[in-house]
Amino acid sequence: MKQNFLLTPFSLLMNLFIVLSFLLARKAICIHPQFLACNPRTCGDGQNITFPFYIQGQQEPFCGYPGFFLSCNHNGHPILKLRDNEYVIRHISYKTQTVRVSNAAVFDTATTCIPPFRSTSLPEDRFKLSSNQTGLFFLYECNSTLLGNRNSELNKYKVDCLIETGTGPTLSMFEDDPLLGYASVVCENKVKVAVDVHGGNSTDGLDRMLERGFVLNWIASNCSICENSGGKCGFDDATYHFKCFCPDRPHTSNCITGEFSFLSIFY
Repeated sequence: MKQNFLLTPFSLLMNLFIVLSFLLARKAICIHPQFLACNPRTCGDGQNITFPFYIQGQQEPFCGYPGFFLSCNHNGHPILKLRDNEYVIRHISYKTQTVRVSNAAVFDTATTCIPPFRSTSLPEDRFKLSSNQTGLFFLYECNSTLLGNRNSELNKYKVDCLIETGTGPTLSMFEDDPLLGYASVVCENKVKVAVDVHGGNSTDGLDRMLERGFVLNWIASNCSICENSGGKCGFDDATYHFKCFCPDRPHTSNCITGEFSFLSIFY
């Protein structure tokens, strides 16, 4: 008696292989271009850059959130521009939605002295200072004569190695210092920068503190639901809404169940 070949275990495996090969080939052909475009990138320092950030020139704007564009400097570090300042990104935590940044001027290799700064100014619809960050004032062009009236108290605040921005000494003081009010009277200009005094050693000097930078919380759509469903996060400028780019097409928040979710295990 002849056995039906189509019912043998070998034939069943072959049929399954043919079906899977067809589905995979179909999927490869039909993968949505926005899903393919939004792979993580790096400037060269090993940090993955992905939503809500995107690197101009390397990633499409729809792969990130408005106002979160980055560039890469000549040392291969990602640069975030906020208002009039540029910041080197030291570390990104996508889980806690925080980013540690340092003012790019600190890393100018042309000098070992502390450069002049502009005040830290944040677009508050996108970034906020994380908890435990402190304000540090630089007071420029201080009056040497008036400063001498209380020289014994204010002398310890003088910044010895500084790129000069004008006449007179420069002071650095924390925002809660009781002498800040008097120092503001005897100095012509002041700027306020953010620092993380709790993130290092108590013996760290001013230069080390500035290199360490400070931590920001970002405000953008949460990406975890989309990522956990196998999608890649992005943004639709036309509708000004978050999008979850899935292998088949963009979705509102997460990838739907079905053929592409099943096949996503192969990617």
